[in-house]
Amino acid sequence: MTPRGLAPALAVVAVAAVVGVGFANPVPTPPIRTDTLGPDSGEAVPDYLERARDSIAALDGPVWALVSFTKALTVDEVITTTSSSQVSSVRGPDVRVARVMYRVPIERVQTPLMSVPVPDNDEAVRRSPGVAATRLASLGGDTDRQQQVALASAKQLSAGCACAVGVLVRATPEGLDAIARESNVRAVEALPSDASPWLAAVRPLLPEYVDVVAPGPDDGPVP
Repeated sequence: MTPRGLAPALAVVAVAAVVGVGFANPVPTPPIRTDTLGPDSGEAVPDYLERARDSIAALDGPVWALVSFTKALTVDEVITTTSSSQVSSVRGPDVRVARVMYRVPIERVQTPLMSVPVPDNDEAVRRSPGVAATRLASLGGDTDRQQQVALASAKQLSAGCACAVGVLVRATPEGLDAIARESNVRAVEALPSDASPWLAAVRPLLPEYVDVVAPGPDDGPVP
């Protein structure tokens, strides 16, 4: 074979060798995490409520769980709901509030959901609306309306509005059962014991979702 013909042949051999190594030692594919907490878009509310109840029916140890409220609460109501006498009777080192989720209710206006991580103490929960307000004010929006909504939401959060729509908790099965019996609690949904909430999509069941999980109108004036 001439030198001119030898070069393409060697190239083919080299490519084949690389492909062969690839088949013998495939690059690991990162795992796809599909864990979610909260209802799916378009899901019937009764179906979600049943699914949430089923998620805590057979737990055998502490898990992460989403607590959705019957109405938007103040931070003091959040603290009361998650540390009432019946909840406190079963609270232990594995029961704590880890995130508070806020959404300012404005009639016929779609407002953003803000999730604020909190350390395991009531004072951090009380400070969390201010954290959410600061983030909203700095984020703004892509349109004038989004910016107006963000600023209006931040103003109400700073004023201590009843705007908490859910919390993420770490709890024992007994703790979750006690929380589920609170009058302000609409749903408690647990992640599998081996799942991480930091890799999951978390969206509470909003109080305005009555029949189906679907966004409402967004044509109202922004205060």
